[in-house]
Amino acid sequence: MKNIRYIGNFDVTAEGKFLWELLAQLRHFGVGRLVTKNEWLRRWPSQPSYCIVRKVQPEMDRWLWKGKMWSEWVYRGRNMGVYEFSRDLNRADWRLIHKEEEAEFTKCEQPFSTLAIPNKVPLPPLQRHFAEKMAKREGRTLEEKELLIDLVPFVDPDFDMLRPVMKQTSTLNPPPTGSVYDIDPNVYLNLYGEELPTKVEAWNY
Repeated sequence: MKNIRYIGNFDVTAEGKFLWELLAQLRHFGVGRLVTKNEWLRRWPSQPSYCIVRKVQPEMDRWLWKGKMWSEWVYRGRNMGVYEFSRDLNRADWRLIHKEEEAEFTKCEQPFSTLAIPNKVPLPPLQRHFAEKMAKREGRTLEEKELLIDLVPFVDPDFDMLRPVMKQTSTLNPPPTGSVYDIDPNVYLNLYGEELPTKVEAWNY
């Protein structure tokens, strides 16, 4: 058997087909069918993520790369509502779920739950130093609430859809060390699942 040589920019993480390669071969462009990405299957094998196609708008370009898909997105077993998909459709990573596999594929015993994050974090070291210096000059002691600031979470664009399920709560006490970096990394690494993000450059004209 001859070795296969990939010439050019090959997407090594792609294991499926372009989305429009699949939908263009189905009746009504696959409205009502289930599609998923192999990337989602690798990241969260026990929490299925998939799209129930509701409306499509293909551009019917030469390479079947462009277009929009509106679908009911189930993310890790949790229904996130209807979303518009218009990016990364030209990655050969999409897969159609056959009708006889749908019931088994959509089973999920432990769906993704609400992401609880604190609403306060300790002051950064330099800011705390100046606050203590100012309080000393005024002849008073800093109160506990003055050592905390509001946390405004910065959400990676890949997880922007999780804003509705993020819940900031005051029940999570600040880290005992008083450091903004003393945070359990598993809370956030769990968002990436079993595969850390990698930079993928799609083919261009």
